Amino acid sequence: MLSTLRQPRYLGLFALVLVIAGVCGLAGTWQAERFQEKREANQRLEADIRDRPLDVTAVLGRASAPVSDGAAQKFRQITATGVYLSEHQTLLRQQSVGGDVGVIVITPLRTGDGVLLVARGFVRQTGAATTTPPIPASPSGTVNITGRLEPAGTKPDRLGQLPGRQVESVNPVEQAGRIGTPVWNGYAELLAGQSGTAGLTTLPGPDLSNPAGGAEEPQHAAYVIQWYLFALLALCAPFVMAAAERRRDRAAEPLPAKVAEPAGQPPPTGRAAAKARKASLDDRLAGRS
Repeated sequence: MLSTLRQPRYLGLFALVLVIAGVCGLAGTWQAERFQEKREANQRLEADIRDRPLDVTAVLGRASAPVSDGAAQKFRQITATGVYLSEHQTLLRQQSVGGDVGVIVITPLRTGDGVLLVARGFVRQTGAATTTPPIPASPSGTVNITGRLEPAGTKPDRLGQLPGRQVESVNPVEQAGRIGTPVWNGYAELLAGQSGTAGLTTLPGPDLSNPAGGAEEPQHAAYVIQWYLFALLALCAPFVMAAAERRRDRAAEPLPAKVAEPAGQPPPTGRAAAKARKASLDDRLAGRS
């Protein structure tokens, strides 16, 4: 096999498979890093979900001078005290909860440190998408709430271009322009039983098996194994091909000449004797021609 592998065409093949194996190895290493990042993200989010609630200002800073955009504190439980601004309430359209399609009610809450957008709950759409379902009113007066932080969007909400007060996104920048006061760049989903959830369907919590979303941890681990296996297969390819070539060459080699029967052996009988007589006749005929 070594003589076969030393041929120039196999040397070129070795160069090619080394490149392929290197690329697969880099992909496997990248997937290993992604696997570690996903584990750390899931662990951080699980810790945030289970930590005791903190005041929104302690987590995000004042709305006028925030210390975070809220993305790093996703699912963190926060508390806030303030007054609902029902006149600025919007309805996040085309949402799904428990298999039902409807709207999520977003009501701003004015606190002493800014305005927090609050997702009070879900209302199922009972008519056409161009109609607005009946929405339970928010409580009046000062309320204390507890909710999960969610990062806000940057897509225009299109308020005024859609039926009723429906919007396509939770956009704090546009909300702040309409309310005329700083709004935290994030919103809170109310937990069950909080002030403002009456008459609404409570929004479900995150999937704790994979709170960061996207591919799950076992899937990333499978990708790591897959890419390293591809690299190993690429490195083995020249040896497998050389072994197959050697087997093919040996099969094509001529068979060794028939060895004469040693003296003293009994004459052949039956089918073997018939073959021997035919061979002898063929030889005689060949000699006469």
